[in-house]
Amino acid sequence: MKRIFINIALVCTLAGLFSSCAKKIEESYNNPEKISEGSLSKLLSGMYLNKRIHPSYYDYYTFVMPVLANYSQMVATAPGNQMYFPNPSYLEGRWTDFYAGVRADDGGSPDYNYNGPGIMSSYREMQTTIGQMSAEQQSRNQVFLKCAEVLVYDQAAQMIDMWGDIPFSASNSLNTPDRTTTNAPYDDSKALYTKIIADLKSINTYLDTVTLASDVQSELTGSDILLKGDLVAWQRYANSLRLRLLMRISNPSVDEATAKTEVTAMLSNATTYPLITSNAQNVLFKESPTAVRSDLVDVFTGYPFAPEYLINTVQEANGDPRLAVMFDEDDKNGYKGFPWNGSVGDYDNQARLYAVFDTATFTYNDNVPGVIITASEVSFLKAEAFERWGLGDAATEYTNGVRQSIDFYYGINQSAIKRQGQNNFSRAALASPAAADVNTFLAKAAIAYTGTTTEKLQKIYLQKWEHFFVLQAGQAWAELRRTDYPALQFPSVGNSQAPTPPKRLLYPNSEKLYNASEYSKVSSKDTRDTKIFWDAQ
Repeated sequence: MKRIFINIALVCTLAGLFSSCAKKIEESYNNPEKISEGSLSKLLSGMYLNKRIHPSYYDYYTFVMPVLANYSQMVATAPGNQMYFPNPSYLEGRWTDFYAGVRADDGGSPDYNYNGPGIMSSYREMQTTIGQMSAEQQSRNQVFLKCAEVLVYDQAAQMIDMWGDIPFSASNSLNTPDRTTTNAPYDDSKALYTKIIADLKSINTYLDTVTLASDVQSELTGSDILLKGDLVAWQRYANSLRLRLLMRISNPSVDEATAKTEVTAMLSNATTYPLITSNAQNVLFKESPTAVRSDLVDVFTGYPFAPEYLINTVQEANGDPRLAVMFDEDDKNGYKGFPWNGSVGDYDNQARLYAVFDTATFTYNDNVPGVIITASEVSFLKAEAFERWGLGDAATEYTNGVRQSIDFYYGINQSAIKRQGQNNFSRAALASPAAADVNTFLAKAAIAYTGTTTEKLQKIYLQKWEHFFVLQAGQAWAELRRTDYPALQFPSVGNSQAPTPPKRLLYPNSEKLYNASEYSKVSSKDTRDTKIFWDAQ
């Protein structure tokens, strides 16, 4: 893997990397820096180095914890008038990283905590590169673009989940063959979701039927940091992502009919539509601590405390086996979480009064993975579909999801690599819980798959929310808005413009300044109380 990173560093002129020049539209969608001859394999590899895909200090400290984890109550934060009003520059950074990325100015050794190629700029450059090939070469190399599209659609859907309408179909014009700068119109969020869902189905068919030349397969295997060129693994990723998006639009007042029809077709034909079914098939960005590592110590010490509802009401009260690998208990108070209505004085108290994030699993672990999609999430999605539409055994999928989640978090603890230079910390990995202990947990009244349909669905939603945790806080926030469960309490603060968590994020200021003509068409939607189209409970 290290060799791959070095090769990428040597291609630092990847088209679309962020320029430090004066503010202009290119900073949001395009970049005037271009390469004269693209490399599909290196452009694909470069996408993974975007700091919103692999765990980075910058992403977690400026965006994941104060925004996504805060709004989904996966982290305890000090109450204050600005707690529901994200720092505008950090929102700008998240937006920019999707489109243009940030270029390193430190030569051949960029720090991927702060730098990395843009998702859309790399993708547009791939489209341009393959468009300049002969028909035969296009056919041979189409697989690079198809794999990239799965990643692009995943990230685009996450952008929609945070902002709603986004520029997509005409974005990043400087990375297209004309190399011209144009304002980028906003795609309607529901229409773009529909396109993504349809295209993922076509991608599955392509991956299922394509036969690669040996040299193309070899190049893909070497450049594909994520799945090592395994086309069946890419099918599982595409289909599992598609299942996530179909269930997200499945509320009765959104598009339940389409969701039910397409999900039924997928779940009734596992051969045609393979899904992620085990933790061995999880789609993760796995660290290479000598090149890219999860240096998150300042994140988990800067946002240290466990949130009360998750740790006390959900985990400790039910003997949840994940408690031991997610959190460290306080010396005096044990597994006590910071209350949702706690004060600034309580939060700033120098005495250690609350449980904190587990030091071995998270704080001092350079091997925290970038979590893209897991078997546990897929099992919970299947359980919901089976329960709502009578398609299969919901109880089995629910218990599968819980077991897979437990195994997943113990796996992170057991594969931990001690933070570089942290010689004063040493703790043995925790052994996985005994099967009998897991069975006892699954039999608890609050956990067991019993009750009315509403109660069963609430248990699915709760366990999926817990599984997402801070590693997939964006998914936790999206599902919290879609399902309105768990019913969390948030403090109301003395800020009339942002008294409670928002329904969506506001567009960055650069959109109003440098994409003004297109922004004006969506400005009426640019309020924090405007719901994303799938949020219709």
